[in-house]
Amino acid sequence: MKRTLITLIVLLVVAPLVTALLFKRIPPATVGVKQNQWGGGIIEDDFPTGFRLGISGYHKWHYLPTRTHFLHFTSGQLNRYASDSVSTWAKPLEIRTTDNNVVTFELSVAYRIIPGEAHKIVMDGLKEHYADRVKSVVMAELRQELPKLTSEDLQLTDLRLSRVAETLPLLNHRLEEFHCVAESILIRKLQFQTDYESKLQEKQYFRQKALLDRALTLVAEEEKTVNLIERQIVAAEMAKTQDWEKIIQEKMSEYQVMIAEIDAEAKIYSVETISEGKAERVKAEARGAFYLAEADALMKELRTQALNSKGGAIMLALEAADNLNLPEVTLNSDDPAVPTVLDLSELTKMLVGLGEGK
Repeated sequence: MKRTLITLIVLLVVAPLVTALLFKRIPPATVGVKQNQWGGGIIEDDFPTGFRLGISGYHKWHYLPTRTHFLHFTSGQLNRYASDSVSTWAKPLEIRTTDNNVVTFELSVAYRIIPGEAHKIVMDGLKEHYADRVKSVVMAELRQELPKLTSEDLQLTDLRLSRVAETLPLLNHRLEEFHCVAESILIRKLQFQTDYESKLQEKQYFRQKALLDRALTLVAEEEKTVNLIERQIVAAEMAKTQDWEKIIQEKMSEYQVMIAEIDAEAKIYSVETISEGKAERVKAEARGAFYLAEADALMKELRTQALNSKGGAIMLALEAADNLNLPEVTLNSDDPAVPTVLDLSELTKMLVGLGEGK
């Protein structure tokens, strides 16, 4: 148990020490260049980020950034900008153009170390100075190429971009010596001398005024064309309106005639139909009255016949007995011939005229 603990402690102490002695960590965005101090010199290889074999005391490591470098030529207080391994700040470039005007350029150049050639920078002894060498080459190349533009050319964006595009491969050809390649050149600002700037502004003013006058002339011509088109449109609209109004009036007249004809026909039909209906009604009423009279006569005839029969006489006697209203009745109990009013059968016989034995 004790031996195991001692072994664990030894491993915890020795392992980091051995790792530190035998391996080196290359930070992110960095390339490592290994040098043999006891012979062999610089190893011709670039080691990317990670842990690499490097024996302390035998190997020496050099670190170079793989990020894009920026070379800024700008005005103002340079000490307020923070410089680092990939940023360099310098004063604006003053360049004299072919038409003898001094122009101040504020620009930036983006460049980087050519992949796989970082060890060459160390071999050439440029580790601490390659950025200054690049700056010198950039300034020299820009002072040589940018003056090819006149003051008038510098005012045109397309010509400036074209000049920059032509300058970039020439610059890269010279930067190959220091194992770097430029990615882009950005002109942020350019300024002429005060006197020329005033004349330039005045010239620009008159140029813009000429453009404005030309534009106003074009506007006037277009307005004239538009007014002519508008008048043509109004005339065409009026003609169309009149044509449609004429068509509408003609159609309205036709429809009014049609409506009048239909209305007259409807009135004639109404009168004829009403007359025919009244005549039919009179005929129907006459026939109905005739049939009613005929039915009434038949009813009376049949009633008479019914009443003349024995049954009719009995029915009349029963109705008479039912409707008989005697306010006072004197009965003689000694005379059996006098019928009692309470005996409807006897009373009916008396009213009908039926005697004894009938």
